[in-house]
Amino acid sequence: MTISSKHFYCLLAITTATLWFVSVQAQSTSDTQHYRLFSMGGNRPGYRDFATSPLFYNGTGISLSTTWLKRSNERERSIDLSLRPGWVSAQIPESDFRQPSSSAFFLQMSFRYQQLRKLKSVSNEKQNIKIGGTFISTQNFRPNPNLQNNSLGLENLTNLMVSGQIIRDVSRTKERTLNLFICKPKLKPVKRDLRFQLNAGLLNFNYRPGYAYSRAGEINGVKTNPLSWQLSNYNWSMNGWRFITELEWITYQPNGNARSWAYVWDAAHAPGKFEAFQVANHNIRFTYYFNSKKR
Repeated sequence: MTISSKHFYCLLAITTATLWFVSVQAQSTSDTQHYRLFSMGGNRPGYRDFATSPLFYNGTGISLSTTWLKRSNERERSIDLSLRPGWVSAQIPESDFRQPSSSAFFLQMSFRYQQLRKLKSVSNEKQNIKIGGTFISTQNFRPNPNLQNNSLGLENLTNLMVSGQIIRDVSRTKERTLNLFICKPKLKPVKRDLRFQLNAGLLNFNYRPGYAYSRAGEINGVKTNPLSWQLSNYNWSMNGWRFITELEWITYQPNGNARSWAYVWDAAHAPGKFEAFQVANHNIRFTYYFNSKKR
């Protein structure tokens, strides 16, 4: 379903206002922790865009992000900004004559807001289950000189997602001694959590071109805005799907900070108005949690 920009921004404003109102109404509890997160890791992106070519592009890159997290036993709220630059190459069938090649720079910038609340009926002392919603907007930049008139690939993926999270307490509560024959190191008690989260797209919007990128709008002299001219063939559509999963191992330190390793999988399918865009990211990241007493 194709929607106008006016209707899209109206719906976006209503959604943002609703999530903000709910977050303001949520009261802090005595166990509320405030964290500032810094993450970095390796990323393996892959995509294909039928508006230019059915070929798969795969490559490697890095991921960087910063997050403001407010977490308690009852509620959780976070704001995340992330950047994923990378370099990809087309998977072209081998030729016996002349082997073609095509490479592109692939950059993703994302903003995410999340709100979760505990499900008391299925939670217990060992595991905390929360459900809620996530709003995420991702802007892609895909310059590829080999595509000539279609060299600049742009699209926006904006999703309102339903989210479910399970945090399992896997702490070592007692001191443990390892028998390694040569030495017997002692492992001290430590607080640890194993966290899994699934986000599934409920309302999936994408800002995509028409039949192909090579169509350009009319040039109206000096009044032409370069960005408006480039995006003159773009339309907002509500279709497709997006899923994001996160598996994270968190270890807490005595000073209140924490460290974690996580595997994040993010995949989306955006049919747009005519031709589809498909993308997936496999991300292994390291995160440091700075415990902040201030909000």
